[in-house]
Amino acid sequence: MAITNGIYSALSGATAATRRFDNSAANVANLESVSAPNGSTASVDAAGNPLFRPQRSVDSTTTTGGVRSTQQLVDPTSVQRYDPDAPDADGEGLVNRPNVSLENEVVDQIAAQKQFEANLATIRTADELFESTLDILG
Repeated sequence: MAITNGIYSALSGATAATRRFDNSAANVANLESVSAPNGSTASVDAAGNPLFRPQRSVDSTTTTGGVRSTQQLVDPTSVQRYDPDAPDADGEGLVNRPNVSLENEVVDQIAAQKQFEANLATIRTADELFESTLDILG
């Protein structure tokens, strides 16, 4: 039935938007966290603290017409900044911080919100159509 296909597509789109927003929020929350040096596979620093690796959400179409959201590591995962007062600074005062742009994350969050709203509107419309169909048949 076409209505249920539309609901499925909209639900998968809303789920993808939620994952996109959650991912962006994690990037923002860890903006100043210690990041793994580029090319490193380490998951903790010398003190045993977890290293953050920023990710991007990539949406793709499924064969059934829905949307699938996957996470991919940002490349490069970190950028070096000069912060000699940081506890993790090296001998030259450099620290590894996640390669996250606050501006890009804000845009990503706004886009995820609009994506969620659009899919929710589709679900509402499909619900109204389904209700009208039941009224006609009843």
